[in-house]
Amino acid sequence: MEIVILNDFNYFFLWKGLKNMFKFLETYKVVYEELNFTVAAEKLFISQPTVSTQIHKLEEIVGAPLFVRNGRTEMSPTESGKLFYIQCKEMLELWEDSIHEVQSLKGILRTTCKIGASHTIAVHYLPAILKDIQEQFPLVDFEVYLSNSEDVLKKVETRMWDFGFIEAALTTTELERVPFLKDELVVAGKKEETLWLIREKGSGIHHFTMDYFDTYNIQPQQKMIIESNEMIIKLLEKGIGKTLISKQAVGTIPFESLKEPLERELYLIKPKQQNKVLQQVVEAFFNALNK
Repeated sequence: MEIVILNDFNYFFLWKGLKNMFKFLETYKVVYEELNFTVAAEKLFISQPTVSTQIHKLEEIVGAPLFVRNGRTEMSPTESGKLFYIQCKEMLELWEDSIHEVQSLKGILRTTCKIGASHTIAVHYLPAILKDIQEQFPLVDFEVYLSNSEDVLKKVETRMWDFGFIEAALTTTELERVPFLKDELVVAGKKEETLWLIREKGSGIHHFTMDYFDTYNIQPQQKMIIESNEMIIKLLEKGIGKTLISKQAVGTIPFESLKEPLERELYLIKPKQQNKVLQQVVEAFFNALNK
């Protein structure tokens, strides 16, 4: 397996100049995230042939293929491409940070912050603080994405999202993982129900559900795997099934606390290095959630 580490951009600077370099890097970032030249072109407001040309030139410069083309539309990143994406994000963040230093003096900078959050945190914790956060950072456009904990971790590790919130102590060497709150889990639904509603593997609650079954020697007669907390809640409201879930989510649904209360840590995850704006945003989220 060949991994290319970029350590000499002198030729790149001379070849097309600083402006073109960052234009190509931005194109690469969007193509990597979309894995589709046509969609990337639409997002960048340029033609599909232009996208293809820029990616081809980048591959010539780094001396390695960045994508594997599987037919006319399907594509996947190579190992070099995966590494280059992380470096690309870091370079673009450094560039944005430099621009911020200059433009902040004039008060004209706008930037985008992409946040990933697992279901319980996204639905029951973030809405209470987002208005205040937005008011603190009027020049930041926030994008909030909802997914399970493993997917949030993966996308923050690869810099597709700037930081995130997860509901399980997932192992990572690339990120800082900071606990910010404890969340009580309860059994919701009718006690006599035999159908267990279980979140999918990769979600934070799945791990705790399996531990709960082992601890209390529970062997479900029936189970249904569901990828959405909202769907689980709807089923519970109709009297269908029971589940282990955050106490924050139960609303008017009947529930029982466990004899030995089960609490899990909720975590904020972020890259070890971020530009100054993102550092300030992360700190604001952490402080707001700790009130």
